[in-house]
Amino acid sequence: MGESGSDRDIRVLVVDDHPLVRTTLAELLAEEADLTVVGECDDGSQVVEATARLRPDVVCMDVSMPVMDGLTAAGALRAARSDVRIILFTSGPADHPVVAAAGADALVPKTARPDALLQCLRAVAAGADCPYCL
Repeated sequence: MGESGSDRDIRVLVVDDHPLVRTTLAELLAEEADLTVVGECDDGSQVVEATARLRPDVVCMDVSMPVMDGLTAAGALRAARSDVRIILFTSGPADHPVVAAAGADALVPKTARPDALLQCLRAVAAGADCPYCL
């Protein structure tokens, strides 16, 4: 892990059922000097095991996925590992209280600009607020 103005890189796990979205997001994050993509999952049911194995600081996860959606996965992840930060993405309207109750730290619309997402990710990792924090 490289030095980049902070103690260490922010380790990120990307979770989305659409390969193009998942790959694009992982590539965007990997281009940042202070972020390291430690893995990818294509379903919420893989998140708890992947988090235990890969030890990310932040999980960036889609709300709408087959098998296990992001809300259910966030709740399971929060129960298994309370220290990991969770950012959920949504393409539709969201019920913020439901998302917050699932244990997510932020809810980012898929219409957000990449720089807004990056700012939110860094803020959530640091325990600070961002415009999308719950």
